[in-house]
Amino acid sequence: MDQAKWQRRRDILLCIVCIGIIGWFVWSLLLGLFFHAILLLLLSMAVAFLITPGVDLLERNKIPRVFATVLMYIIVLAGLFLLFSALAYSFIQQVFSFRDIVTRFFGALPDQFNYLDDFLVKRGIPQANIDDAISQIRGQLVGFAQAAAANVVNIAFIMTNAFIDILLILVLSFYFTLDGKNIRNNLKSIVPENHQKTVDVFEDALNRVVGNYIRGQLTLAAIIGVLAGVGCYFLGLSGYAIIIAFLAFLFETIPMVGPTLATIPAVLISLLLPNPFPRTFFIIIYFVIVQLLESNVLGPRIVGHAVGLHPIAAILCLIIGVQLIGPFGALIATPIVAAAWVVIVSLYNSARGKTADQMLEHSKRKPLVIRPPGVLLHRRKRVNAKPVDHAAVDIHEVEAGDQKVTTPIVKGNPLSREHINLLRPVPDAPTTEDQNQEIEDQ
Repeated sequence: MDQAKWQRRRDILLCIVCIGIIGWFVWSLLLGLFFHAILLLLLSMAVAFLITPGVDLLERNKIPRVFATVLMYIIVLAGLFLLFSALAYSFIQQVFSFRDIVTRFFGALPDQFNYLDDFLVKRGIPQANIDDAISQIRGQLVGFAQAAAANVVNIAFIMTNAFIDILLILVLSFYFTLDGKNIRNNLKSIVPENHQKTVDVFEDALNRVVGNYIRGQLTLAAIIGVLAGVGCYFLGLSGYAIIIAFLAFLFETIPMVGPTLATIPAVLISLLLPNPFPRTFFIIIYFVIVQLLESNVLGPRIVGHAVGLHPIAAILCLIIGVQLIGPFGALIATPIVAAAWVVIVSLYNSARGKTADQMLEHSKRKPLVIRPPGVLLHRRKRVNAKPVDHAAVDIHEVEAGDQKVTTPIVKGNPLSREHINLLRPVPDAPTTEDQNQEIEDQ
């Protein structure tokens, strides 16, 4: 490697490191000041990213983009409404059943205290100590009830803010979907003309990374939700499997801690039901296994493979993201690192002299080719290299005019006449000069 190329690559790497450090400081500052706004913006962009392919498909079928966007949002909202309405009855039943369990549990507390009192007295514990402990527990329960009653207003305020945030996400994602191309073109117009192709390379790669990450995260959340629901169904919580699966699906949007958060309602419900042991013990073991499976196998494999990262790199991204920013860092660490890797690879290819057109052509997927049935039937199979018994092979000749084609035929497995006809070469169509020469000869 000559000195000039080495210096160029060194300068590129130093620039990448400096940009990363500056970006990390700026991001930390913005995250602390505008965390809520940044979160809403990212969620809106994610929703728009999922809906945009459908809008583009409708637009290619001669539907105006405004109507296509409105139609896609109507279809998505209608689908969500039908899904929730199908699950709403069972979900509400399970919520009311859970409320009845909690009511019966607190109603049975005095009897439980009396039973515990007699049990401890028989074990030689002084009655005064038991009364003090029960008084403290009752005082803490009363304080908890008063705090819960005082927080009703806060809960209503939180629910109102959540509803407003959902409306903002829908409105922002609608405008991102509608004017996404205009926003992209305006931002791209700032870049000099000779770097437009490089921007196309970055855009194409980042679109694939973000899209694959969102699809991978939704796939992982669906798998964890199904595992949580099925496990609770067979472990004795069949009446609450839907609500636990739904909570597990929502919690899985926070990587690494999703199954842990889903464990809490499952364990609480199991403890409040009659005969909690050993059912609760098995539920805890099951969710620990799901947590290990999600953190070490499913998450790195599905999400890491979707964005093109090795599972070990994906695990390191999640750990570093949690340490730096918390649960939100675990959510965005993988796509950020994958996007940075895309930029580094593109710069490296550019330093090696690869043009933007070549990188774009390399990133394009090969189109799906549907082979004719005859080609599929007579396609040669790839076999392992083995010694050939030449005595068991005949040479078959197929004549077509002056041409001959030889093909080996294994004895005992002759080719059919149709297969031989397929091997027969098709003569070329006569050209105009050949026809004129034939007329002159006649």
